[in-house]
Amino acid sequence: MNGRIFSTVEKYAAQLSAMAGSGSNWFKIIANLRGERVETTDKADLTCLREEDIRLWEVDEREYWVEHRLLNRMPELDAVVLSRTPYCLRAALSGRTMTAALDDMAQIAGYRIFTVEYDWDTVCEALRNASGCFVRDRYTITAGRSLYEAVVALQVLEKSAEVNLKAEVIGGAKFLPADEAEEMRRMYLEKYSRREQEVRKTEGR
Repeated sequence: MNGRIFSTVEKYAAQLSAMAGSGSNWFKIIANLRGERVETTDKADLTCLREEDIRLWEVDEREYWVEHRLLNRMPELDAVVLSRTPYCLRAALSGRTMTAALDDMAQIAGYRIFTVEYDWDTVCEALRNASGCFVRDRYTITAGRSLYEAVVALQVLEKSAEVNLKAEVIGGAKFLPADEAEEMRRMYLEKYSRREQEVRKTEGR
């Protein structure tokens, strides 16, 4: 295993495992790094990642085929993170679309996050204008132009799901206007792409 690949995955694994304090202990990373497609194994303990917890993708891989197809067919994407964090999981189980009440969700994750079935067409459509979606009875998918971006999208989604769900007891969250949220998203993708490109150069392909 290339040492720089391992250190990159290890860094973001540590960030994901820090979220485990909220109750989640399952995450999976799939990413293009330094010319390789790598993924963490399903039983990997991200709190103490080992080299054997990371494996190279095989072209005929059938498991997680939707996620690998995303990276194969959407050239702007280089990473996906799969997770079962508590508030995102509860949002997915409700089956409702999650709408942004917080600026950072609108900017980083997207204005609406959909709950979808696990198939190519619906996942692809859900990610057309967002960085994440809830897959019914499975997990949350967040995607990005780098592993950094996919992890940050998950962190933002989990916080937003917590806010939206807790706000229900006082009448519900006040959602951002759609046009303002879409402009925030556009500006984030354009203005902050310089930072993202720097990360991609050092950690990506």
